[in-house]
Amino acid sequence: MKRQNQTFVCAKPSHLNACVGENGNPTYVQYAIGFSQAANLLIDQVIEDDIKYPVDDFIYPVCFNMRHSVELRLKGAITELQILGTIAGKNLDFDLSGSHDIGRIWNFFKTKSESFDSRYQAINQKIEPTVLDIADVDATGQTFRYPVSTESQKHLVEVGNINFVVLKERFNSLEAHLDTLLGLNDFLIIEYEQDSFIPRLSRVQLFQLALDLPDYSDWHEEKFNETKIELKKKYGLSSNLLSNAINIIKNHYELAPMIGLRVELLGISKEELIKFLTYWHQYHEDAKEKTLAGPTVTSSASIDLFGYIERTSNQRVEICKDASSWITGDKLAGLKALFYFARDFGFSERYIVQYDRECASLPIHQNLKDFEQTFMDLIRKTNGFSNILKSLFFLKHNELAKELIEHFDWIGVFHWQERAETRELFRLPSYSQYRTE
Repeated sequence: MKRQNQTFVCAKPSHLNACVGENGNPTYVQYAIGFSQAANLLIDQVIEDDIKYPVDDFIYPVCFNMRHSVELRLKGAITELQILGTIAGKNLDFDLSGSHDIGRIWNFFKTKSESFDSRYQAINQKIEPTVLDIADVDATGQTFRYPVSTESQKHLVEVGNINFVVLKERFNSLEAHLDTLLGLNDFLIIEYEQDSFIPRLSRVQLFQLALDLPDYSDWHEEKFNETKIELKKKYGLSSNLLSNAINIIKNHYELAPMIGLRVELLGISKEELIKFLTYWHQYHEDAKEKTLAGPTVTSSASIDLFGYIERTSNQRVEICKDASSWITGDKLAGLKALFYFARDFGFSERYIVQYDRECASLPIHQNLKDFEQTFMDLIRKTNGFSNILKSLFFLKHNELAKELIEHFDWIGVFHWQERAETRELFRLPSYSQYRTE
């Protein structure tokens, strides 16, 4: 008969029951956070009262928790690097469970991450000194667990003293840098998922390459051949890889304008967009005044509900009748993609994904009533005009966006317009921090 465990059990009070095993989904990082917080709590207690919590006794659990937390954080970083490798088609095998040598773990991550993407270099330089200090004193996690080694040698003889204040400063700084690394990993996974990269060139390096390319109108000149030779040398690319990179740039909403090209909108033309926005302005006849006034609280008593219902009902009939002569599934998908893309800024590739998703949700044989309902739902969006404009600015259709603002007499109304034109509105919070130097 199997012995029943009476220690690691669920009991009352229920709020002190920790979720483990299949009752949770802990990662290396989540495990690491617990050891890290335990170390910090002990450090603070010792610094506050070293009589009650003697430094000579608490140094071992503190340093063990610190060291184990760092090992787990680095293993978590390798796990995310392996996800990046899978996206990019690279094999980054490492025995995570079988290795506890923190120096070896760090060397693998540092070498592989920096060869994968140069943006790792800056944060790795900040992490490395403290990790190497840990590796020097406790490479395999035994120094702070036992007083002697497996060869019966006393630990820490060459160290002698460890200061808790220095320990706190160094560990807290390392934790902050490891948090930055975690953010960079998360960011790069999302970036690489957009599939705008080639071997040797990340997405951000494609932006740099686009800056190095001459205007597309000059590509027919003999001088462009010399430019390509220089670029292949600068970026270490073959002719084939350079051609692949250039093809990505030519068909990319953010990159193409950097060489004097523009990628057309999906499913919708300028004329059709103006038609749609004309309907939207008819339906939201006081939209500009409300935008200028800002957020207000309107009493329901002040609204002519029946008049509003009658007006919008008549407008729906007129709008749907007029739109039926030109609106199709792909055009509606194009309009919806522009509207919803504004909720998911970051990468222009997501606009294409959004359009494909909208096309898939609007089958050819969709019921006409449902089709009209979908169209009118988009018309009813009070932020329809602003969302579409923001998407146009993000996709670098600035002239069209400004033309629409002028056409519908909204000049100077949107407080965010200048930031959209300069792209400050769309700046990724982590981009400047992780840019290639």
